[in-house]
Amino acid sequence: MNPFFIVALLCSVGGLLAGGGAVDMLRRADIAILKASQAAALADAEQLYRRRLADEQERGFALSDKLAKTETQLTQRTLEVSRALSKVTTGRACLGNDAVRLLNRAPRDDPIVPEAAGPSATESGAVATDTDVAGWIGNAQWQYDTCRARLGALIDFETGRPDDRTEQ
Repeated sequence: MNPFFIVALLCSVGGLLAGGGAVDMLRRADIAILKASQAAALADAEQLYRRRLADEQERGFALSDKLAKTETQLTQRTLEVSRALSKVTTGRACLGNDAVRLLNRAPRDDPIVPEAAGPSATESGAVATDTDVAGWIGNAQWQYDTCRARLGALIDFETGRPDDRTEQ
């Protein structure tokens, strides 16, 4: 064999080994950089998540406190109205037996209320007085206002939330 050929072959094999080692070192370096980059991104995402969670909890607590105060005020106002109703209503019959039964959704063969050509409301059994009706209206207003306040708090919570797509 030619000595020049042997030297060239050894140089080629040595070059291949050195090149392969260099490529392997570069690949390992790239993987290490990717892992470090991924760990940093994960740490940033976790920090962002924790900050957003704390902000959302703080907003939620503030809105819950506001809602609790509103519900307390509504309850207090309803109690005051309820106490005042006894002074401004007379207790006279307002709705007769058929109307009360229909409003209470009592079963009937015929859902149409008959004409009021019968005994008076005070003789017919179950009646609703003006005090009862006024109390019912006051309670319905309280339930409506409470529901409205709760829905308002939920809307405030949702509309005050930052948009995830724009915040980085």
